[in-house]
Amino acid sequence: LMLLAAAGRPVVVLVDEAQALPDDTLEALRLLTNLETEQHKLLQVVLFAQPELDQRLAGHQLRQLRQRITFSCALQPLHHTEVSWYVQQRLHKAGAAQPLFSTQALRLLGFWSRGIPRLVNLLAHKALLLSFGKGQPVAGCWQVWLAALDTEDVTVMPKQSPLWLLLLLLLCVVTGVGWVWL
Repeated sequence: LMLLAAAGRPVVVLVDEAQALPDDTLEALRLLTNLETEQHKLLQVVLFAQPELDQRLAGHQLRQLRQRITFSCALQPLHHTEVSWYVQQRLHKAGAAQPLFSTQALRLLGFWSRGIPRLVNLLAHKALLLSFGKGQPVAGCWQVWLAALDTEDVTVMPKQSPLWLLLLLLLCVVTGVGWVWL
């Protein structure tokens, strides 16, 4: 670290899923941030984590780590229009030449994922698998609904509810999806 600092090269440690780290490991990271020269710190640590880390940091045991945090940012859920753009952008980067979701299916992805990118990815993946399994080129409302039913962190009415199925069918018909996508 001293050699890198002398060469003017900053060192940054990026930790993903930091909420899963044991308290001892978080404390070790904190101690590493104490390394410094007279002019600047030798190491910066950036933690990426789920909200559970905030809850842990609020506790007494990690107060010294919490006191050293100089910047914190909580990402807000995506708006439904952002969910549509996000999915389309990911598909484009993956090489999709045409849309793989109906407009209404994208709206439902936004609704049932609550705009949480990880849930968007999971629901989209499941819906695409269901669509592929049926030989359909585009995932529709039906596939997104089935994906939502199969995803633990998504709350939908029970699939046994005839009212829910009727509402879903009505939504698909009224929004123009029609029976083709079902």
